[in-house]
Amino acid sequence: MPKFNKLLLVVFLLAGFRSYAQDIHFSQFNAAPLALNPALTGNYACDWRAGLNYRNQWNSIPAPYVTYSAFADMPIVQGIRGNDKLAAGLLLYNDVSGDGNLSNLSVLASVAYHLALGSPSHYLSLGLQGGMMQKSLDWNNLLFGNQFDGVDFNSATPNFEPYTGDNILNADLNVGLTYKGQFSQNFSLEVGGASNHLLTPGESFLSADTITDRDGTIGNELGMRYVGHMRAIIGFTKDLSLLPTVLYQTQSGAQEMVLGADLGYFLRNPNFPATIYVGLYTRNGDALIPSIAMDYKNFKLGISYDVNTSGLDVATNGRGGFEISLVYTGCILPVVPENYVLPCPRY
Repeated sequence: MPKFNKLLLVVFLLAGFRSYAQDIHFSQFNAAPLALNPALTGNYACDWRAGLNYRNQWNSIPAPYVTYSAFADMPIVQGIRGNDKLAAGLLLYNDVSGDGNLSNLSVLASVAYHLALGSPSHYLSLGLQGGMMQKSLDWNNLLFGNQFDGVDFNSATPNFEPYTGDNILNADLNVGLTYKGQFSQNFSLEVGGASNHLLTPGESFLSADTITDRDGTIGNELGMRYVGHMRAIIGFTKDLSLLPTVLYQTQSGAQEMVLGADLGYFLRNPNFPATIYVGLYTRNGDALIPSIAMDYKNFKLGISYDVNTSGLDVATNGRGGFEISLVYTGCILPVVPENYVLPCPRY
């Protein structure tokens, strides 16, 4: 049985080389704003922001998926045409997966223009993001079907795969649009959409003439990823609010829908003026995602865990993805009044 499982794993690996590549994703996508939508660059109160994200998925299998991300952004020109502002940011992320240590390293710079719609509480933002992405693979760690001798895999046997190298370097370009407005002290809304990989770069570790895309063309392209997202902040009292969130994205036929909400409570304690968030999300019937977060002195720390609910739980034993995020929003001048109102989070 173990040898059969190894052979089955090889089949999946080979199938992966002939399929459309898909992007990484975070369950705490609101804590990774530059990865969600370039129009969110600098789209917050205060003067600068930086954050870290870490995700470890399916750690019950021998080679789990591990993703790291770091970002920083800030408004660079303010007071344009009244309340308009121009912002810039930098996003770095690296994803490592599988026995072949398939790595996706991306370095992206973004700019966004925030157009005030007659009021500093309502903005229409347009963002552009571009940079380089590198994918690499360690072929020496992989085993293939023609290396199976009927009893075991022999790594000394040539695999005869028509690979052309172990690194791919491509330019990347993304664009996004968001609307963000605060309608009252107790209600605000953010709606946005983005298109990623506008250049649809070709990427394959195998010879081009051995790969055929679904549309019949020779080669393998990274498909465009389309994103739509919405988040509202509904204040029930000065201390209690609800933050419902929706995310939809699609890429090369794959679709993801995340629905859920956070319940936030402000601890009105002069020694510990923190906001505690407890949330629950669902993704495509594939996972339930409980989360907890704390906003304290310009820091926001979030922890979540994907509980696998699909048929894949036979292999994962119900283990999904552990994720942690840390975001710091720096304010040179104080912007939060003494009569703090919860529906105005800084992130």
